[in-house]
Amino acid sequence: MTVMIGIHQQQEKVDKLYDNLGVRAASLAAVGPFPTKDDALDWQQTMRQKIGDCQVIEMGNPEDTITPWYGFLFEQ
Repeated sequence: MTVMIGIHQQQEKVDKLYDNLGVRAASLAAVGPFPTKDDALDWQQTMRQKIGDCQVIEMGNPEDTITPWYGFLFEQ
């Protein structure tokens, strides 16, 4: 199993990712909101240090300063 981790501002794109990968809600965690991208990145880095071997998913979304950030984590 590989732990996948990422941050985002658009839940619908993450939901589509979960559907495409066949991820069940029971096997994932979602956190947030974080007020800034830096806060979300701090969470992601902390989790990577705690977990060790994991893969970061880059969502590649346009960013804005109004929408909060969220984190997600699941095993595949």
